Amino acid sequence: MEYPKLRPVEAFPAENGTICLRDPVGVSDKLVFLPVELYFIVTLFDGNHSILDIQAAYTRRFGDLLFSARVRDLVDKLDDCLLLESGRFENAREKALEEYRAAASRPAVHAGHAYERERGALLGQLDGLFGAGGGVSGMDEARAPASKAGGLRPDDGAAPGRLIALIAPHIDPRRGGECYAASYGELACRSTAKTFVVLGISHVQTERRFALTAKDFETPLGLLHADREFIDCLSRRVGTDFTADELVHRSEHSVEFQALFLRYVYPGREEIRIVPILCSSRDEAATGRSPGEDPEFREFAGALGQTLSERGDDACLIAGVDLSHLGRRFGQNLIVDPAFLEKAEREDMAMIERIIDRDAGGFFRSIHEERDRRNVCGVPAIYTLLTLIGAGRSRLLKYAQAVDQAAHSVVTFMAAAFYA
Repeated sequence: MEYPKLRPVEAFPAENGTICLRDPVGVSDKLVFLPVELYFIVTLFDGNHSILDIQAAYTRRFGDLLFSARVRDLVDKLDDCLLLESGRFENAREKALEEYRAAASRPAVHAGHAYERERGALLGQLDGLFGAGGGVSGMDEARAPASKAGGLRPDDGAAPGRLIALIAPHIDPRRGGECYAASYGELACRSTAKTFVVLGISHVQTERRFALTAKDFETPLGLLHADREFIDCLSRRVGTDFTADELVHRSEHSVEFQALFLRYVYPGREEIRIVPILCSSRDEAATGRSPGEDPEFREFAGALGQTLSERGDDACLIAGVDLSHLGRRFGQNLIVDPAFLEKAEREDMAMIERIIDRDAGGFFRSIHEERDRRNVCGVPAIYTLLTLIGAGRSRLLKYAQAVDQAAHSVVTFMAAAFYA
């Protein structure tokens, strides 16, 4: 492997000044801890630098000789851990994909970490969140109205009407619980749908813009079935295979969390179905070329819009997204203090204004104009939702910030509802 190439992996600081590499897709279960000098070498594993190039770059950086044997040894070890683009990884990926497709359902892989695994404890956790958020209780058939954090657009004082689309967070429920409660409390009150098309975010690079799967989703509160009729109809309308990347669903949390809350607000309702879709970004913020200019986006979004239209009142869109990711955990050397958090909220609200106005173009322009310096995680799912719903009333239900003061970092998120 003269031009080694690292796969898209997670890299984060670990103990003793090392950097940990982890496979976010889970094809490999290995954790690799690298000292700074080895991590520098690995950053050059991009498929464009030869081993000789890497040796020269290392010498320029550290002033020491780097023998090719050391680089090759590192290449072999990372390949053994399935972290490089190679035949070994492709074989392992194909095997993992076969196993995923053969499985009866997609497990609740984040249960016990992001939320309680045991049913009783989980119901207690969620009941507490919905009580705080003014939403519904999963143990009570009465559906109380959700917290009202924002006004209708236009603000004419009329009842909002039937809910056709929803924005909810995808941060873990321990931090975003009240915002989830605002979203799903409103859903339970206003939606007449039985099929929920969930637009999650793929946090890893994918081949296609969208990753579709027909798996049922397990939750500690029971199974949530996929709407295979809807998925089959959607798939027949496209020529591209949008299941090529479905393995990313195996460990991705952004759809799993929506499945959990759907099962909670509709206890015992076996007719409730899900259409799990992960959206992937192509770094349009840097180029200014909106997703809508991409033929692959138009193909999928057009087919999805037609399928939704055929279902009418029976289907509802949900975007599971977060907003800004700011601070040292996200590569920004800054201080998170009250003034900074107020500034972050003002900037988020300017962007949210475009979302509530259902202005897909304006929303994307706001991201491009600032070169996505706030690392807005939900761009492709929000843009897709806004292109599909057309005009109508909208409401911001809740806005929140999860602050990690020790790391001087913050993640922001929202709950919003869109009505017919």
